[in-house]
Amino acid sequence: MLRDEIQTIAQGMSSAYTGIFSFPELMVMIDSFFKKKGYTKHVMSHKEEVTKTGKQVSLRLRPFKQVKGNKLEIQLWLEISNMTDVKKKIDGFEVNLNKGQVSAVIDAFVLQDIRGKWDARPEYVFIKTLFDKLLFSSPSKDFAGMVKSDAVELKNEIHSFLNMNKFIT
Repeated sequence: MLRDEIQTIAQGMSSAYTGIFSFPELMVMIDSFFKKKGYTKHVMSHKEEVTKTGKQVSLRLRPFKQVKGNKLEIQLWLEISNMTDVKKKIDGFEVNLNKGQVSAVIDAFVLQDIRGKWDARPEYVFIKTLFDKLLFSSPSKDFAGMVKSDAVELKNEIHSFLNMNKFIT
């Protein structure tokens, strides 16, 4: 049975933060990032558990977008531990925020639809590999750059968003 060829472009890009942040605003920022980049949101898992030390949130997103027969995917693992509610005064207004440890890990993939193309016989796979490696610049390299830049931009946005909150006293 032939299936998509999965190419891992980036793996384990991470950002960690401990301190004050807004969980709802973090989720809105992540959702708007994927929407702006044209990705369709796909929630793989979402668990929340309340413990003595605070709320534990485990979220796995795998948004994707189709580009010229290829599927670009970014996987986001978001782990929040010991999240508690705090109230802070900002510019004279009392604001509800959260405090805890946030860990974000991002992976990026390109899935190529190879059904019925070159993989009918082993010698075709060998010839295709030679052509891709030696003669032609595979178009998947363009898609790899696209999904990697999106993943790096997401990591930087999450990192910037969380670190912006360090200055709230």
